[in-house]
Formats: sequence, C-alpha cells, structure tokens
Amino acid sequence: MKILTKNCVHLLGVSLLIAAGCHSSQSDKNVETVVKDVMEYEVPAKNKPLEFQRNKVLGEKDTISFEIQEPSFVKMTLSTPSDSGNIRINQLRMPDGEMDGPFGKTYEARFDQVGTYQVIIAESMMAENPYTGDYRFRIEME
Repeated sequence: MKILTKNCVHLLGVSLLIAAGCHSSQSDKNVETVVKDVMEYEVPAKNKPLEFQRNKVLGEKDTISFEIQEPSFVKMTLSTPSDSGNIRINQLRMPDGEMDGPFGKTYEARFDQVGTYQVIIAESMMAENPYTGDYRFRIEME
C-alpha cells in the first residue's frame, strides 16, 4: 500500500509539472504579441535616413523598430499617397521601456537614450474612417 501511495504522489507531482510547463503565463503572451507585431528592424547607417514602405491593414498596428547607437536628433515622417487618412504615429517605446504618444504624422525630438526604439503606427480610435492602404515611414537622424 505504501508503494502505491508513493507512486500516486510521484505521478501527481509529475502531472502538475507538465501542466505548469504547458501553461503559458501572461508575460509570455505579451512577448509573443510584441515579436509578432515587429515588422521591421533596422540599424541605421551614419547620416542615411531609414525608409519603410508598408501596407496598413484595417484594425492592425504596425511596429517598426530601429536602433540608435549614439544620442541623436530624430525626425520621423509618416505619409500616405493622398496625404490624408486616419493614420498616425501612435506610440513611441524608448529603450528603457517608457512610452510616449500619441503624435501626428510627424515627430521630431532629441533621443538621448542609446538602444532600440519602437514606433507603433495605427489609426486614432477617436476619429472615423480608419486608414487602409500604402504608407511610407521615414526616419532621419542627425
């Protein structure tokens, strides 16, 4: 009887470990979502702008990542073929994890943190007619 009880306890412990290993935590899901959303990643060449040509899908956010290797003045410009539409630079995530935004279709600032920045492009939830279609995103650094 003791052997049977000992084996049942052991089997229960192994089952719990397997269940815990298969269950993903909320932080795992957030990492997967961020990785899935990251569409572009660039390390800019000295004094050369980064240019992205994308297609905005209704209801989806686009995330563009780039790296700054030394403090720089950065100018970001978002443009559409008709130069209209409900699309903007929604958020900026700094290397330290701090977020800022929303912004319009342009943003300029001095970026003092070195590391990877993420720009989230999406529509304004407060405005009508979400944008779908082609857009260009340009990042200039000085």
